[in-house]
Amino acid sequence: MLGLLFLVYVFNIVDRHIINILLEPIRLELELNDSQAGFLAGFAFAIFYTLMGVPIAALADRYSRTRLIVLCSGLWSVMTALTGMATGYISMALTRMGVGVGEAGLTPSANSLIGDMFKPTDRGKAIGIYQSAVPVGTMLAGLIGGFMGPALGWRNTFVLLGAFGLILTVVFWIVFREPQRGLLDDLSSRPEKSRYSIWETIRYMLSQKSVQYFFPAFALVGLVGSAVNTWTPAYFMRSHEMSLLHMATTIGTIGGIGGAIGMIGGGYIADRMVRNDLAAYMKIPAIALLAAAPLFFGVYLAGNVTLAAAFLLGPMIVGTAIVVPVLALIQRLVKNNMRAVSVAVFLLVIHLLGMGLGPLLVGMLSDALEPKFGVESLRYALLAFIPLILVAVFLFWRARLFVASDLGNEQGSGQDVA
Repeated sequence: MLGLLFLVYVFNIVDRHIINILLEPIRLELELNDSQAGFLAGFAFAIFYTLMGVPIAALADRYSRTRLIVLCSGLWSVMTALTGMATGYISMALTRMGVGVGEAGLTPSANSLIGDMFKPTDRGKAIGIYQSAVPVGTMLAGLIGGFMGPALGWRNTFVLLGAFGLILTVVFWIVFREPQRGLLDDLSSRPEKSRYSIWETIRYMLSQKSVQYFFPAFALVGLVGSAVNTWTPAYFMRSHEMSLLHMATTIGTIGGIGGAIGMIGGGYIADRMVRNDLAAYMKIPAIALLAAAPLFFGVYLAGNVTLAAAFLLGPMIVGTAIVVPVLALIQRLVKNNMRAVSVAVFLLVIHLLGMGLGPLLVGMLSDALEPKFGVESLRYALLAFIPLILVAVFLFWRARLFVASDLGNEQGSGQDVA
C-alpha cells in the first residue's frame, strides 16, 4: 500500500514540475515575460493547491481517504492533459489551477493513511519513503521533459502524462485497501471526540509552541525552495547555455538521486535520533539547512557549468532531509482524526506563501534586473533569495526547545538555553 501511495505521488510530482522543465519553450511559444511565466509555474497552481487542501483534507479526516485520492488523481490527470491544449496565458493558468485543485487532496490523505499503517517509531521511515517520490518525480519530470519535450513537443508531453495518470488512478482504485483508523496510535494521538472542525484543528496546532516557530520557518523554506525549483532549469539554460535535453537530464538526475537520499535518510535519522532526543525533530532541519546555504550560493556563483551542477547535489541531499522529520512530528502532535487537515494547513503555509510567491517574485526581480544584467538577471534574482534560509535555520533551532513539552514528554527534550 505504501508502494502504491509512492507511485501516485510520483505522478503527482511529475505533473506538477514538468512545467518547470518545459517553461522556456512554453514561454517562447506563448510569448510570455518572466513575471507571467513565474505566475504560471507558481501562483496559478499554488493558490488553489493550498486553499482547496484544507477543505479536502477535512473530508479525508471523516470519510474514505482512498476514494478521495482516486477522485483527486483523476482530476489532476485530466487537467494535466488539458494543459497541453492551452492556447494562451489565460487558458494555461486555468489548467494549472485545475491541477492544483486535484493535487491538493493527495498528501494530506496519504499522510493520514501512513499514520494508520505504521506505528509511531516507524513513521519517519515510512514518510521518508513516501516523500522520496518528490525527488524521484522531479527527476522523472526532468528526463521526460528532456526527451519527450524536444521529440514530441511540450503539448503532447502534457497530454501523454495525463493519460498515464488516469491509468494509474484506475490501478489504485482496484488495488488499494483503506486501513483502520487509529489502530496503531499512541495515547496522545487518540481523539476525545469523533470529529473536529477545521478551526478546532488549527487552534489545536497553533497552541503548540514548536508549531509557532517551525511554521514560519517552513514558509521561508517554501519561498526559497519553490523559486529554486522553478527557475534553476531556466538559469542553467540561460547562463550556461545548456540545451533542454542536457539541462533536463542533468538537473533531473541530480535532484532525483540527491533528493531520494535526503528524504529516506532524513526519515531513518529522525526515527533513530528522536528515541533519545525529541528535539531532534527540529535539530535535523536546522543543521541540514545551515549546511545547504553555502552550497546554494555556489550553484549561482559558479562560472563553470560542471562546478555549478556539482554544487547543486549537496543542497538536494541535505535540503530535502528537512521535510520528513517535520511531517513525522505533526503526526505525533495532533489527534489521529486531525492529521489530514493538519498536513493540509502545513502545506498551505509552505505553498501559498512559498510556492505561490517564490517563482513570481524571482520572475519580477529578474525582469527588473534585466536592463542592467541582461541574460544574467535570473542568476542575481535567485542569489537575492538564498539568505532567507538562514532565518529559517534560526526558527528551527528555537523550535527545538519546545518539542518535548508539546508532546507532553520531557525525556530527551534537549531544552538547553538558546
